[in-house]
Amino acid sequence: MILRSERGHHDPVVPAQGDEKLLQDFLNGQPEASETAFRSLVSRHGPMVMGVCRHVLNQDEDAEDAFQATFWTLARKAESIRDRRMLSAWLYEVAYRIAIRARSSGARRRDQEKRGASMATLTELPRHEHEAAWAELRPVLHDELNRLPEKYRLPIILSYLEGRTNEEVASLLRWPVGTVKGRLSRARDLLRSRLVRRGLVLSAAFLCSALSQGVVFAEYVPDSLVERTVRTALRGGAHALGASDGASESWGRGESPADTSRIERLANSVDHPRRIRRRPLSWIAHGLAAVLVLLMIAALFIFTDPASAHQFKKAANSMIGRHSLDHCRD
Repeated sequence: MILRSERGHHDPVVPAQGDEKLLQDFLNGQPEASETAFRSLVSRHGPMVMGVCRHVLNQDEDAEDAFQATFWTLARKAESIRDRRMLSAWLYEVAYRIAIRARSSGARRRDQEKRGASMATLTELPRHEHEAAWAELRPVLHDELNRLPEKYRLPIILSYLEGRTNEEVASLLRWPVGTVKGRLSRARDLLRSRLVRRGLVLSAAFLCSALSQGVVFAEYVPDSLVERTVRTALRGGAHALGASDGASESWGRGESPADTSRIERLANSVDHPRRIRRRPLSWIAHGLAAVLVLLMIAALFIFTDPASAHQFKKAANSMIGRHSLDHCRD
């Protein structure tokens, strides 16, 4: 179900041990300490991950597979995470990509449309009159959230999917609290306008109302699923961590090979989370200048009349600068 929490009036989400320390303990600790650290990470971020998986998928079994595949990926790729403070955002993107892949490639997709309408009854909403709005919003919420610029997406994930307070978000992102509030407000406006453009007016109104009331879009994760996830993920990541065969067997005890294989295939079906690469404006400017220079050289060969060539070179100089022309002369 959707977890309701009045942000700012609940126990702090961020415990004394941060994600960086837990990841360090997981990667470098002894098997028992490593398992304890990993279990803490699953328990801490599990509700957010399960929320993404259930919102994107219609079937509980599919959502649980995607949930386990997300933490399987964490167990194998934890060492490659660059900014460990932002583990929430990393897990969100992994969960979203895995859930999208599961939705598009699963063998049970043929009858998903028929049973999709029943999902609203499986997900208890804050108010029954909003069930229609939630059923409409659920399939597209994360599509639109995933399209937001990072500066708006990050605070939304931390605030409305993990339930952190504005002060906690500000501390984690190293932003002023006023910046967090401003970007959350802007992100809500962007989500609302994009939903309206899709024709989902009811969903847009429901989302704004829910966020203003402090609703956290996360899902309850049973302890039994946490334990299964820890065992399966650690078994999958044991070789990557260089764990002994005994530790690998201990971590994987109780899991069937078929279940493990299915989760592994799902985890391996997606790429790494995106790494934002901003191409500098100078690179673009240099590319345009190179094109103009090539056109100029070609024109010099075409024009045989010295006066025409002189006029062409003069015009080219005004566009790209005399230094570019001189550089290209023989």
